[in-house]
Amino acid sequence: MQPAFEVADVLKAQWPAVEKYPGINSWQLRTLSAIKKCRTADLGEHIDACTSCGITRISYNSCRNRHCPKCQGIKREEWIAARENELLPVPYFHVVFTLPDLLNPLAIHQPKELYDTLFEAAWQTLKKFGMDPKHLGAATGMIAILHTWGQTLSLHPHLHCIVPGGGLTERGKWKMAKSDGKYLFPVKSLSKAFRGKFMHSLKAKNATR
Repeated sequence: MQPAFEVADVLKAQWPAVEKYPGINSWQLRTLSAIKKCRTADLGEHIDACTSCGITRISYNSCRNRHCPKCQGIKREEWIAARENELLPVPYFHVVFTLPDLLNPLAIHQPKELYDTLFEAAWQTLKKFGMDPKHLGAATGMIAILHTWGQTLSLHPHLHCIVPGGGLTERGKWKMAKSDGKYLFPVKSLSKAFRGKFMHSLKAKNATR
């Protein structure tokens, strides 16, 4: 069922206020502008034609922005379905790694370097804790999703990780995590280890530039 209103409708109705809003930056404005124009005459059009019956139809072009609900809706559902097929019949834990806002300028000017480091440090931290006999003593894994915006559309880089509650031992046997179900690994120790690995990796990359 087609919704009565879309995000684009709200943006069109409030666009003068959006442009003048003092808290919005240029890349947020470009993203919202793309969503507002998606599948409208503003982005041009193309003709779809059936080679069998000869019927033609004019379609407006998509913005292809990764934040657009129209462009990414189908891809999101396909991604979720594919991940569900990969899930193991074991408990899973949600682990979030967040960067301080002091690194926001680096996220804007050197996003690839920063986000690559975020993924690397998160995985190295979880892998280390998983292999440690005090915590698990087995090889674990993770599915990670990068979020760059917060709920208020402000820059807020963080990584959502879905981690199985167990792992494979050196003999290939499944070993369940020792957690009581509240958390996978000690939060304070995990945070400290992640911070150290992230800063070490980031400094190393800057030193080679």
